[in-house]
Amino acid sequence: MNSLELLYLDNENAYRKHYIENYCKKCPILTFDEIPVMFYPEKFEHAFYKRSIPSWKAPKTLFDYSRAERMDWIKTVLKDPHIVPKVGFDKARGKYDNKRRVAFLNEENYLVVIELDKKGKGIFITAYVVDNESTAEKIRNSPNWIKAK
Repeated sequence: MNSLELLYLDNENAYRKHYIENYCKKCPILTFDEIPVMFYPEKFEHAFYKRSIPSWKAPKTLFDYSRAERMDWIKTVLKDPHIVPKVGFDKARGKYDNKRRVAFLNEENYLVVIELDKKGKGIFITAYVVDNESTAEKIRNSPNWIKAK
């Protein structure tokens, strides 16, 4: 994979505009194995905000420049045929969910999550750097995701 560059924009509104122009208006974006992934403006907050308190149930209220600066990595990671997709883990239900597909770039601990609908189309959920090595190791050891036939 080529070197990944960070995206430096002036403010949250500039990142939102970039997301809408380069993802929402240009979708679907095809994964390396030809799954169309849709991007929606209402996913911006979930993907590029963080929680002010450390609980996965807490609302995301703080814009996260670290996530936003890696926005252009999303497309690169989804298209990389060397990344083995993993089954996503549903924290609320406490089990793996094959409708969730995780692409994990090991070198950067960068995670991209999509959810598949009944027709096999992907919907972008979130993307971020996993900053806990224990969590990163769990993701690496998650079951491989297998495309339904």
